[in-house]
Amino acid sequence: MSTDASASFLAPPASHRMAAYWFWSSLPSDAEIESQLRDFADKGFGTILIQARLSLPRPVYLSDAFLERYHRAVEEMERLGLVAGLYDDYNWTSGQAGGRTVEGAPHLRERHLFWATVETPEGEIDGIEAPFATGMGSDIAGWIYDGGRPVFDEWELVAALVHPTSPSDPADLRDVAGQIRLAPKEGSCGFVFDGTLAQNERLTVFLAARCKTSRLINYLLPEAGKRFVEVGLEPFAQALGRHMGKTLAFLFYDQPAPQFYRWRQRSGALGNSPLYAPLLKTAIEAAGDTPFATVLFALVHDLGAATASLRLRFYGTYGRLMAEGFFLPVRDFCRRHSLRFTGHEILPHIGSFALNGGFSSIDPRVAPAVDFFGIDALRDETAIDVNNFDAQLSPKLGDSVARAHGRSRTMAEIYTTATRTERRGAGQWELTPAILRAQAIRLHMAGVRQIILHALNQSDGTDDDTRLFVNPRFDFAPGFNFEPWWRHHGDLAAETARLSAFIEDAVPETPVAIFYPLATAYVEGPRHAHAAHFGAWCEGLSALSIGHMILDEDNLSTATVSSGRLEANGLVFHALVLPAATHIRDPQALATITAFAASGGAIWISGPAPAACSDELLAVSSRWAQPPECETLRDLVAGLQMRAPAIEAGDAILRFVGHDHNGAWRIVLFNESAAEADAYIAVDGDYEIWETATGAVLPRRQAGRLTLQLAAHDLLCLSVASRPGDFADVDLIATDDILEVLPLGDGWSFRTEASGSAVPISVDMGWQAQGFPAFSGTGEYECRFVLPQAGSARLDLPGVSVAVEADIDGRPCGARARPPFRLDLGLLSAGEHALRLRVSNTAANRYYAGTPFAGEPWPDESGLTAPPQLILLRSRKT
Repeated sequence: MSTDASASFLAPPASHRMAAYWFWSSLPSDAEIESQLRDFADKGFGTILIQARLSLPRPVYLSDAFLERYHRAVEEMERLGLVAGLYDDYNWTSGQAGGRTVEGAPHLRERHLFWATVETPEGEIDGIEAPFATGMGSDIAGWIYDGGRPVFDEWELVAALVHPTSPSDPADLRDVAGQIRLAPKEGSCGFVFDGTLAQNERLTVFLAARCKTSRLINYLLPEAGKRFVEVGLEPFAQALGRHMGKTLAFLFYDQPAPQFYRWRQRSGALGNSPLYAPLLKTAIEAAGDTPFATVLFALVHDLGAATASLRLRFYGTYGRLMAEGFFLPVRDFCRRHSLRFTGHEILPHIGSFALNGGFSSIDPRVAPAVDFFGIDALRDETAIDVNNFDAQLSPKLGDSVARAHGRSRTMAEIYTTATRTERRGAGQWELTPAILRAQAIRLHMAGVRQIILHALNQSDGTDDDTRLFVNPRFDFAPGFNFEPWWRHHGDLAAETARLSAFIEDAVPETPVAIFYPLATAYVEGPRHAHAAHFGAWCEGLSALSIGHMILDEDNLSTATVSSGRLEANGLVFHALVLPAATHIRDPQALATITAFAASGGAIWISGPAPAACSDELLAVSSRWAQPPECETLRDLVAGLQMRAPAIEAGDAILRFVGHDHNGAWRIVLFNESAAEADAYIAVDGDYEIWETATGAVLPRRQAGRLTLQLAAHDLLCLSVASRPGDFADVDLIATDDILEVLPLGDGWSFRTEASGSAVPISVDMGWQAQGFPAFSGTGEYECRFVLPQAGSARLDLPGVSVAVEADIDGRPCGARARPPFRLDLGLLSAGEHALRLRVSNTAANRYYAGTPFAGEPWPDESGLTAPPQLILLRSRKT
């Protein structure tokens, strides 16, 4: 262990400590800035990003008064040693600058391409809707659109084709654009073909129109990106001066994308309207000799053997133009001001493993939301989005794309949506510190360096206002600093930061590579089998704690192969998964796959195989119609060559294994179950235990086979260095020599800050069932008991919702915010003792009371829910 590693583990730098958005709903006073930022620093945060939310009136954003307060806050961050990040826009959706980008420049508003296929010479485009935006309510719609709805004008004809009902070749298309007349209306447009259609013929017309009410930009236009920088970013640089590139260290963009429109006549293979600009036509035709109209037709209808190549040409060019139009101007701004460039795009897999499992209603191909590897090439640091508190794809995908560009690990924004109501923006005030901690641990083990909480609030909002987003109380709650258990956050933040620091130097053991099927996603769309197959493989490997990483075609093209080893991005693989990847564009990538199989590497294919695969390659591959179940997957991996120490543990124990620059193995075990679980490690040499709770690194010891027992939610970090020699097996399972168990079920009193005086209370059920249904806060339980003899004592609390602090006879004896709720009371004398427990619940019973978001059952369990037990111990042995 190096001195630097030990110091970083004890006191992790800001890059490992939690970050957070700080939601502003008004312009904060000096006192608010100073007190809240001090509170954030004290609770373990290292980085803060100020974010102007919908509750802050839009005209205030970027005003002189706003920028003065922003400057004052960054100055205070400098004084406190906090890092500041520049969240680059109002509310979210980077590029609009709170509407300033398109003010006075209406030609920069988003312009979309619509189509209709008709059987008669007349048709129209109408009924255009934006359900992805308007589904979040009228206030969100009012932010995006003047008047709260999309209205389109400036209609233009882009292409018109007559074709058979089922064309099979570009030669089947007849260009009739010169015979089309348009009849624009308010928000719609009719068209008339000056010709006739045979019985088996159809007419497909492509029209472009500007959304005259939208505040979103046309991301294809370099002028739009430059204007966003001019009116939306340069004001920050002018206001912050010397802080740029110092206290303010990076820019963070968030989901730059057009809206996802649908309309009454939409049909075919593309689910939403893409952006349009004349430069798109120019670029598409420059990329090949096929007319633009034919390429557009292939996007929405099958055109036989030419379909795949034409779709790939379009989406590759379309993505490049969005990068040049938006991402590059913003990155150039960062370069000028010495800022790191990071942020995340829309992730359709958010909250799930399937590539379309999160935002399943959209077609991500019309946004920068498919080519994650290509987008990451523009960033200085990778960032991803995480929704809620289950295992999901995005951290592993984020780590993978980072390694593809010579970096490692990722930032992860985690935001919360409601599960107790269909109104997702209401969030989860019921979130517990135990759930947050468990998810933070999973994320770090899956590839996350730094977690960004969404969010810390300037205000907890107002009563009697249930509007989502406008009332900060219901803006993807919780505002963590308004949770009653907030006082416990510092311990949680310190522990998870140390975990991140421990993993930092470790190169993960990755026997399995999963191919990212970008070409298939472009050609077939988000509802093709590849999306579910890819997710199933990733989910199965994650559930079994099998090391894996994701590779794209470029990674495979530059990989090296030898003796059944595939080396790419600094990692070594022994198996490659092709998840219903029907298309591989790069011949060199396919050549690498073939060479890997020929050298003895394992090729695992689920669903249809790539069309370009040779019979010889298919013959040596293992194939399944659907991704294999867990037991089959476990057996498959057991047959691969492994370098890491063998670990035996049930699936409830998540595992991370990687080697550091000294050749030692960094091992992390996390028991995410509610019961104790055993684990066994073949150390065969030296091991050190790194305690994330304290920052201590215990003295190095030796073991052959190391036996461990992890209590519920326990986290254990070890450094293992195997070496030649004979080593005795070591058992680290602790056993208690219990002298007596004293139930503490009676004689309890309870008080709240509001009630003042104490009242008798039962500890068999929570306080919400005993006269305090809407109380959210910290309640004090007190009881007195007589100890018949002196001894070491432990307090077991089998039911706590959700965090507890204890003192005995006025002496503090610890706090706990996750199971098992056990506290060491130390040596107690015989006689009477006074026990006080301060139990904090969540804010749900307070903030959801009387709202449509309460759900059932109601109210939430709070306080002590089962009688405590006092355990007298003779000794504890390991």
